[in-house]
Amino acid sequence: MGWFWGEKSSQNDPAKSLDDDLKQFLKDQQPRPYVPAELPKPVEQPASKPPEQALPDTNKSFEDRPLPKESLFQDGRYKDIWKTYVPQNDIAVASTTPVERVLAARKDRRQSIHKAALENCAFEEELQQDCFKTGPLSKKIKGRMTMCHEETKAFNRCYTLQAKFLQALGYMTSSTNTNEDEEKIQMHADKLYHRMMDYEAEVDEARRENRPIPPLSSLFNPNRPAPTVEQIALPKAMEDKMKKPLHEYPPHERELVARAALQEAKLTDLYAEDLFNYTVTMNEDRKKRQAWLTKTFGEAIGKFLIPDPPKEPSVKPYSIQQLERDIWQDESSAPTQNQAAKSSEPRQLG
Repeated sequence: MGWFWGEKSSQNDPAKSLDDDLKQFLKDQQPRPYVPAELPKPVEQPASKPPEQALPDTNKSFEDRPLPKESLFQDGRYKDIWKTYVPQNDIAVASTTPVERVLAARKDRRQSIHKAALENCAFEEELQQDCFKTGPLSKKIKGRMTMCHEETKAFNRCYTLQAKFLQALGYMTSSTNTNEDEEKIQMHADKLYHRMMDYEAEVDEARRENRPIPPLSSLFNPNRPAPTVEQIALPKAMEDKMKKPLHEYPPHERELVARAALQEAKLTDLYAEDLFNYTVTMNEDRKKRQAWLTKTFGEAIGKFLIPDPPKEPSVKPYSIQQLERDIWQDESSAPTQNQAAKSSEPRQLG
């Protein structure tokens, strides 16, 4: 009964009858216990330091500098606090590349145009919202079934045309303009939009009454006739960027689309001037890397891995200022154009 209490009997040991040499051999052949190896210590490498940028010294004191315009107290109060002030634009210029500044400027301008166009179309947006939310139940059901097609169409067209007018008038393109100047441009864009809507109403009324269509005058100078398609001869590269060809637009919208395209091209040229020096530096570094690869692996492999930079044409195929003069500044056909332009536009685009 010894097994009942868990006692081990030496008679049941299978290795008892084995030879001592065989026991020693079997003991030597047993696998050794697993001991995990120590991981090698990582070699500490000096961290590569990013290239240092010459940021403005925010602790530098400007004793003789006048009080900046950011101060709310221009009478001299708290002047000692503003001695070490560095404008945000200076910090942005020192800490960002020209490409980043151009992308940020384009994004900010798109958002500003979007906001201004929505403000000018507040009445059309209110009509759209009223169609969905106000009125008797039958009107709400009809509005939801038709998705307020007429009101939505009017609001979308207002937003599109207002944005085009803002682009054509150069909204948010000049760094010297104040908030008042930009607000004047926004108000003038709304005025030109309603002038276009009044002309469309006159055309619809004339067609219903079988009367001659009233003559079309220039949107930006009502004292002279609107330019024709032949006069608005935009370059092909500029016209390809439009959503559709110029002749497919209504006659009273062609001048607006052309002027907006010219203004956007002019703004692109201003951005190109900011990128020119940066591009030259990049091309110089590109040529150095190409020369090293060419010297090491041969000219074919070097130019295959790093091709030559594209060559910019020294002379452009067209001049934006000349295009504007040809379309809107024809002195022979409009002797009073300069006076009319000053009275009808907030600033000269050319």
